[in-house]
Amino acid sequence: MKDLERDVARKLDQVIGGRFDEDAGHPARRWRKAILKWVVATCCAIGAASLVFYTIESHRLPPAAQAPAPKPVTVQIIPAKPP
Repeated sequence: MKDLERDVARKLDQVIGGRFDEDAGHPARRWRKAILKWVVATCCAIGAASLVFYTIESHRLPPAAQAPAPKPVTVQIIPAKPP
């Protein structure tokens, strides 16, 4: 039975290599990797939101350059001529 397990382990090492059991390490190492990914993702999200906000704010027109309010239009109603 030991020979069979040893053969399977040897064949697995030939196909995959010695890296197939990397993530089964210490739980603190896995948590550290997960937290690092979350921190990097959060920083990227904040950076993207900041870039969008900056772009919108930098292209907004100042209040003086906005179009003036339209002037009221006076309409004269002319009565119809009697037939």
